[in-house]
Amino acid sequence: MKEKVPVWAAILIALCVAAAAVVAVTTVSALPSLKPPEDTKEYSASDKLNEALSVIERYYVGDWTEEQAADGAIAGVVESLGDRWSYYISAEEMQAYLNDSENKYDGIGIVIQKREEGGILIATVYGVSPAATAGVQPGSVIYAVDGTNITDYTLEEARSLIAEGIACGRVELTVTEPDGTERLFSLVPGKVEVIPVEYSMLEDGIGYIRIENFKARSGDLAIDAVEELRSQGAQALIFDVRNDPGGNLTELLKILDYLLPEGTLFISQTRGGEQMRQYSKPSCVEMPMAVLINSESYSAAEFFAAALSEYGWATLVGEKTTGKGYAQTTIGLSDGSAIHISIEEYFTPNGVSLAGVGLTPDIELPLTDEEFELLYYDLLPQEDDPQLKAAALLLTGEITP
Repeated sequence: MKEKVPVWAAILIALCVAAAAVVAVTTVSALPSLKPPEDTKEYSASDKLNEALSVIERYYVGDWTEEQAADGAIAGVVESLGDRWSYYISAEEMQAYLNDSENKYDGIGIVIQKREEGGILIATVYGVSPAATAGVQPGSVIYAVDGTNITDYTLEEARSLIAEGIACGRVELTVTEPDGTERLFSLVPGKVEVIPVEYSMLEDGIGYIRIENFKARSGDLAIDAVEELRSQGAQALIFDVRNDPGGNLTELLKILDYLLPEGTLFISQTRGGEQMRQYSKPSCVEMPMAVLINSESYSAAEFFAAALSEYGWATLVGEKTTGKGYAQTTIGLSDGSAIHISIEEYFTPNGVSLAGVGLTPDIELPLTDEEFELLYYDLLPQEDDPQLKAAALLLTGEITP
């Protein structure tokens, strides 16, 4: 006899039983009914769910396993919390999750974009990747994948075909390089390392720092970027956290502590009401700053912008952010799976919750749909980026908030 499944593992099963009853209403009368308990006060939720599991074990005609049911049930339980930031990670997904938190993943290391004139553009080649090692150049156009012409493929169709090759252990890309040379690359998937911070000098002594995420190494890399740009003569800084999904609190606090003067950096409150505060040290970076934000600036990204704004350290340019006010942790389960769950509320240095509110920029300047798509795929030239240009004009004093 199988052991009873715990409450969380049977919730999804119970839902499946309810749905099946609607479809099979004409045959229910032919099945024996289960006797309800005489004393419903002693009939717990666990009893009910185990009873539903018993029905499935006795009557379900299809194939199923308790492991599959448990994975689906836990995912359903976490989803039922109604918190978009909490989710279940199966044991099979855990390694990919851990790699992502370290700014690493398994693949070939390219970012692709559909071209209107046909073919698939390689927009980005990650520096540490099989594609970079093989000599794949950004700006190349893929015309065939494993011998199949993809000129008329949609972006999703092309991605699916490339993913099939990666899953099989090798993918062949026929490309035309920026200089017109046609080449065939046979790529074996491997480790890809994402560099989360990029920087450059703009005109008028303005340093530009793009923070792709606040995951592993981002704090130190952002600090290094500021130091390098200042050594090159930067008199002002633009931080770009558009389309930044956030990341780790440790990395966020590292860069905020470096930039901001002494004071409160981060306030959190547990379920039990216990409040904790993180503080910055006296040393800071004093120079004009702007932060670019948009609707895809989440979590640590929008908090970064909020903290700089509240200290009067930076002006915000772009579009309103989504608004997130919970901090999460990942708790492992015994089989190697995990639950990523919200455990704290957090507040800005001034004690403001961003949950459901987000940030409204000082200079609100929306992008067109075409500009947003180009920005998302890192294809929007800086000279054609209206939000970046507005931030630069702000820092040179040509416009005011």
